[in-house]
Amino acid sequence: MPGPKNVLVDIWLLSSVATALVAEELADSPLSVDEFALYGLVSDLGPVTATQLSQWTGMSPTTLSAMLRRCQARGELARTPNAADRRSTLVELTEQGRAVYDAALPALVIAQQRLAEHLDLPDDDARATLQRVDAAARAALKLPARPYRVSAPQVTTSLSAATSGLTTDQEAEVRTFATWLRYRDEAR
Repeated sequence: MPGPKNVLVDIWLLSSVATALVAEELADSPLSVDEFALYGLVSDLGPVTATQLSQWTGMSPTTLSAMLRRCQARGELARTPNAADRRSTLVELTEQGRAVYDAALPALVIAQQRLAEHLDLPDDDARATLQRVDAAARAALKLPARPYRVSAPQVTTSLSAATSGLTTDQEAEVRTFATWLRYRDEAR
C-alpha cells in the first residue's frame, strides 16, 4: 500500500465525508448541502454580493451564479440593486428562503451531535485548527480572509501537564474554564 497522501488529500477526504454526514441529515430538506451552507452565510452575513460569496466559498462565479439562479427561481433568494455599487446586486433570503433554511437547521444540529460523539478534542479547538488550514488555502489562492473566525487559542503544554491524571470529564471542565478566562480577559 502506498504511503500517506498529503494535507490536500486529507482536506478533500474531510470535505467529502462532512458533506455526506450533513447530506444524510438533510435528506428530507429541499436544500442541497451547498445550498444550505450558502443560505447560512447569507442569513448570518447578508445581504451580500455574489462576488463576496464567491470569494468566501472559493466557488467559481459560474458555479455560484447557477446556484443563485436555481434558488432565486424557487423563490428562496432575492437579488436587489446594490446602492454602494450599481454594477452588482445584493443577495438575501426571502421569507420563503428563511423558512426553508430555519426548517433545515435541526438537521445540522443532529449532524454536529453525531460528529461530536466521535471527536476527541473540544469543538472550538477543532474549528480553530481548521480555520488555520483555511487561512493557508486562502493565502495560496490570494482570496480574502474568511468572513468570520472562532477564537480558540490552544491550551499551553504546561496546562496539559497539569491536567495529567484527570478524568476526561475533569479535563473538559478545565478546558471550559480556560476558555471562559480567555473570553473574560478579551472583554476587558
